[in-house]
Amino acid sequence: MTAGLAALLLLTAAAGAPQQAALFDELEPLYPDSDPAGGVLVFESHHARGTIAGVDVLVTGLDPGSPLTLFSAGAPEAAEPVWYRLHPVPVEENTGLGSRTEQFQGERNPFVIRRAPFEVFEAMEALQIEAGSDDVPSRRSLPDRHPAIRSPRPTEALRLEIAVPAEVEAAVWSLEIGVGNGPDLWSMRWRIHVHEAVVPPSGRDTLRYTNWYSPGEMARRHGLEPWSEPHWQMIRRYAGLMARGRQNVFWIPWGEVFALGDDGQPFLRRQRLERWVRTFREAGLWWIEGAPLARRPGGDWSKDRLELAVAGVLATSPEGRAALARMLGALEACLVENGWKDAWLQHLADEPTDVNAADYRELAAVVRELLPGAPIVEATMSRELVGAVDVWCPQVQVFQAQREFFEQRRAAGDRLWTYTCLVPGGPWLNRLLDQERLRQGWFGWAAAEYRLDGFLHWGFNHYKADPFARSVVDHPAQPGTKNKLPAGDTHVVYPGPDGPWSGLRFEAHRVGLEDRELLELLRARDPAAYERIVARVFRAYDDYETGVAEYRAAKRELLEALDDR
Repeated sequence: MTAGLAALLLLTAAAGAPQQAALFDELEPLYPDSDPAGGVLVFESHHARGTIAGVDVLVTGLDPGSPLTLFSAGAPEAAEPVWYRLHPVPVEENTGLGSRTEQFQGERNPFVIRRAPFEVFEAMEALQIEAGSDDVPSRRSLPDRHPAIRSPRPTEALRLEIAVPAEVEAAVWSLEIGVGNGPDLWSMRWRIHVHEAVVPPSGRDTLRYTNWYSPGEMARRHGLEPWSEPHWQMIRRYAGLMARGRQNVFWIPWGEVFALGDDGQPFLRRQRLERWVRTFREAGLWWIEGAPLARRPGGDWSKDRLELAVAGVLATSPEGRAALARMLGALEACLVENGWKDAWLQHLADEPTDVNAADYRELAAVVRELLPGAPIVEATMSRELVGAVDVWCPQVQVFQAQREFFEQRRAAGDRLWTYTCLVPGGPWLNRLLDQERLRQGWFGWAAAEYRLDGFLHWGFNHYKADPFARSVVDHPAQPGTKNKLPAGDTHVVYPGPDGPWSGLRFEAHRVGLEDRELLELLRARDPAAYERIVARVFRAYDDYETGVAEYRAAKRELLEALDDR
């Protein structure tokens, strides 16, 4: 490991106030008009082994056209520092008090971090850093394929992170950080306290965590032909990013692996399915999630019957049963021959309600006969589905309001996940851009406190517009609609020029999932300490501390409690 690492960013920011820089907690939101006075020059953070430590750097008062040097030194050989440039994204409207955006119900939501419109730093562009000598950082310009670097801004936000290996000794690392124009760098220090506890890698036995993703958007946003070799390589990169975020469940939309033949009957694209599963398994994800088999005809929520997504016939009609037998028979054979049957989870129809519950129950009986042993998991709040669903996945506010019912289902042998989407708004935990980033972290604490088995969110990369230019989108796309998806609901990662970029909300969710593993470890060792620490900061999905300092104090107490064992 060399003593110095550096890179040059060719910026065209306008000259302004004298240059300033400061360090900020990665869970604190930063804006293009943020003041470095709100940060610190010496930052302390506490981490378990097997996690990723991150800190944000804010730099203001940059000279026009002058290169910005980034420098870090002092990391041990086993931990390589990585620099990111943070890109701002817009928040055009605030999240609603109940759901969607404020204009949907016309109510002002006081539980937002800032009044819209505004921009917040969110997308993470990894910078290729060249090693330098012990005394002089190496310097180079980023190539022209990074056009966003030329965006004129008086302020730059950056991120420095270090993966803390599980094998290192507990210690305190002291990193020197320098940023600035010219030879004189603004000097800061990051003290990383590495504790004894180890967070295991995500996999079969960690919390089930799925983000529904779009392989089509992985092709479209990167200019690739669908299912070409470059597309497969891009999918592999997205899968790696999911694994980094501790996602261990990957879905497979039926329309991508089943098609209608010349005879009008569905058939399995087996080679594609097998490569799909192997691609994600090799990236580190374990559970396979069959996307919903059926849908509401014409998208009409008043319909009491469901139709098969691929065949387009009523799911429980004779034609539907025949199509299901053909599809699930081929799927069953593929799963058994590859040894994947025990990893398969199956959705039947997204968000079923009391209206279509009878048809859903009938469909569940057919699927259980044709795909025996595969748990049925569903995002639903309908109590009419008792006996048809094995894994309940209600929205967080419904889970909390109907806790007694869901605990009864757990006692009966069912499993419990939760999910969020354009609902809920207000003070509830969600993953939206105008909410505290800490809210995403609290999902891990909620999973521990409520002993949940999983979490689902639909929006990994389901862009309805350029996510760098627009975060609030119409739902559906109709001029003048007040029905909109709130800021960032469609995505938590970003399509960079050469591949996927992570987002700070996605990273905050990862931090919370790392915490969940630590909390479970402490509960097993010292239940009283567990209860004391959690009660300080997290009490319910709409009752938690919003201050990052309070969270960090609880996190430190958690790590120190595990040190003592």
